[in-house]
Amino acid sequence: MIAAAAVLRAVAHALQSTADGLLWGADLLTTGARPVLRLSRLCMERAREWDPRLWDRDHDPRSDTRDRRP
Repeated sequence: MIAAAAVLRAVAHALQSTADGLLWGADLLTTGARPVLRLSRLCMERAREWDPRLWDRDHDPRSDTRDRRP
């Protein structure tokens, strides 16, 4: 009975250590993903400026009322 409790405590500590490591890694990756997402958003905004489908065309009656973002 005592040996089973010791084994279960060891497994619990191992799982807790594993979970702590996973949470730390996830926090690190999430923090690293923020600048990547900001840069991606900036690139998408710049790409929209160069997309000829989004340029205003005088002969298109929807150009005055249509949202320019796809």
